[in-house]
Amino acid sequence: MSAPRFGLRLPPCAPAREVADFARRAEAEGLDTVWIPDSQFLWHDVWTTAALVADRTEHIGIGVAVTNFETRHIAVTANAVASVDDISGGRVKVAFGTGDSSVKTIGKRPTPLHRMRENIALLRGLLRGEEASWPGPYGERPMRLRRHAAREVPVYMAASGPKALALAGEVADGVILAAGTAPPLVERGTGFIRAGAERAGRTLADLDVVLAAHTLVTQDEADAVRQVKPLCLAMAQLGAGAALRAVGIDIEVPDVVEGVYPDITHAESWDLAVAIADRYIGDDDAERFASHLTLAGTPGQLGKRVDAAMGVGIESFYLLGPSSYQLPHNQLDAFASTFARHDR
Repeated sequence: MSAPRFGLRLPPCAPAREVADFARRAEAEGLDTVWIPDSQFLWHDVWTTAALVADRTEHIGIGVAVTNFETRHIAVTANAVASVDDISGGRVKVAFGTGDSSVKTIGKRPTPLHRMRENIALLRGLLRGEEASWPGPYGERPMRLRRHAAREVPVYMAASGPKALALAGEVADGVILAAGTAPPLVERGTGFIRAGAERAGRTLADLDVVLAAHTLVTQDEADAVRQVKPLCLAMAQLGAGAALRAVGIDIEVPDVVEGVYPDITHAESWDLAVAIADRYIGDDDAERFASHLTLAGTPGQLGKRVDAAMGVGIESFYLLGPSSYQLPHNQLDAFASTFARHDR
């Protein structure tokens, strides 16, 4: 069994130089990747941040996750990918989702899967220097990136539901699998990815499957269970109801949760988000969620869950802290004290 790789969500929520300094610490601790999220109202610009991180680090992978095809023209995104990959010396990978906080807040709809397929193909072509054109009032003029990428930049999809996971298996280089951490859920998710890969004449081994896990390390198990209630609610909102039902969590939640800004996933006050989530998520459901769909709990519990996921083929983990507005010191400390033992 190969040694696992660990990545960490690094929200650009602090002054840019502090974010870059944190990335340097993550690199020194042995993390494989920092994943920088993209949402224009919540954080500094993702590509500006990624460029600074690239300049301040030497070998850590620089992931953008999750971005989308709705808030920027695809040619602008392709140019950003190629530019930061150049600055980093070829360390960039980029993950696309259908769009959540960055898309819905400006009145746009999430990307339908048929357009996700088309856009990933178009992005790859642009990164290779191929021509593309778009209809408009001045006609269609074929254009290409003069400074295109010098290599094949890995393109990932972030997905939870069966159709999105299958599409990711078919068209992406990697998949950020956000549908649970317990072995039965991992196998369920990778089954959909495998089916998509086989449609494209590939195998699951041809893809980098990254298991996304909300991560909170504490000695207080009851507190960990309560702290993940907003995340359980959010997963139900974002189309992962089947994964929740698979572990006995059958809940009804509103499309929009009132009383928390900007939304339940990215709440400015996590204590308020927990209090609101209490209305919809009972303690038993929260305990099932914590144990089957997160890496939240004591160090011993987390180590066992990582081992269990590795037992069903996962080699890459993406650790996400619950807070969108604090640098993830808890999660980096967890890696250093709990997870890094797998690498050493």
